[in-house]
Amino acid sequence: MTIHGPQARAYLLPDGHAISTAIDSVLAELNAVQQRVGRVMVVVTAAAVRDVLTGCDHDAPFDAAWAEVVEQLDGTLFASGAYWTAAGERRTFVGDFGLTDGSNAVFDMNEWTPYLDGTNRGVWEPISERLADRDGRRVFRIDLAKAAELSLD
Repeated sequence: MTIHGPQARAYLLPDGHAISTAIDSVLAELNAVQQRVGRVMVVVTAAAVRDVLTGCDHDAPFDAAWAEVVEQLDGTLFASGAYWTAAGERRTFVGDFGLTDGSNAVFDMNEWTPYLDGTNRGVWEPISERLADRDGRRVFRIDLAKAAELSLD
């Protein structure tokens, strides 16, 4: 049997304290960024509903109060294209604008809504109302006025 001498380290690591400090720091930064993503995307969602309903005329009146989102299997949210007026009437973009234009509006919103997920649930869930599950998926409606008030920072 051959006896091996001391082995050289394959690579050097910082000490355990330095690694722990780096982990704590980077996880705090990551959490802060995820919360900011949540705030920005909730504001973008409110802006998207306004843009759809006003044809991007930001001075035009509109009465959308809530927008519906459905939680997907991976935990991300997708806009369904449904919204509620201030009077409580549930409407849809497809119903308002037709299949092509309404579907395109939903498609455009869903460029942003999937950034809303479990990592930033603490941002969007408090300004949302849970609705009945649909097809085994959780459904929420986001309060658009509260969403528009969130800071981007």
